[in-house]
Amino acid sequence: MSLTQEQIDNFYRQTSKERFAQFLEQVAEHKTLWTLANEQGCVLVDTGEEQCLLLWPHQDLAESWATEEYAGCQPMGIPLDDFLDKWVPGLSNDGYDVALVPTRAGEGEVMSAKELAAELQGE
Repeated sequence: MSLTQEQIDNFYRQTSKERFAQFLEQVAEHKTLWTLANEQGCVLVDTGEEQCLLLWPHQDLAESWATEEYAGCQPMGIPLDDFLDKWVPGLSNDGYDVALVPTRAGEGEVMSAKELAAELQGE
């Protein structure tokens, strides 16, 4: 189901904690996480302290980020089981964190992939 621009705008008006709560709910319901990718692979953002994989709970939210420097990127769905079984160990081994539902200003929840896995599994 597609989101309207108003739904996207309303989503980003929430605090990072509210967006994170919705992220957990939506991923639990739809069993898919979304990131941005281009021909080189997934987009990683440097926060100044961490290298992070960007994640959203909906394709349209990821796509709303595919502007300006990310204009050549496309949303890429990651099945929840694949994320937990393959991506979490890979991200952890490579020293990458995850940035969840960031705003354009860079505000969002940042955590390790293992911390996110625990949240997604209700631990």
